[in-house]
Amino acid sequence: MNVKGFTFLEILVVLAAIGVLASLLVANLLGARKLAQDRLALAYANNVLKAAWAHRTEDPEGTPVGGDCTDGFTAGSYSVPDPGPGVSSCQLTWRDGLPQVEVRSRSGHSFTLP
Repeated sequence: MNVKGFTFLEILVVLAAIGVLASLLVANLLGARKLAQDRLALAYANNVLKAAWAHRTEDPEGTPVGGDCTDGFTAGSYSVPDPGPGVSSCQLTWRDGLPQVEVRSRSGHSFTLP
């Protein structure tokens, strides 16, 4: 009698290989998510910095706008919308007449521009 099919050992080997590949995929996806959150935080900080500069250029004698920019930023006619869940904190300060943005992504990395 000739029975065709897979043995139990062959099925276990295939399942183990699939498990290893799945664990590698999950690790890569988590890394990509952290990288995306960091890039979002950097892009948001860059936009806040540009809006602060543009407002200051339009009104050089006015009081510089600063403070918490976590939930969006508005300076004169310039505004940057809420960055969403990728940014956990943002702070705009002025030092020696220059704006500085400190932002923290949800992945925990902090960035300071410029």
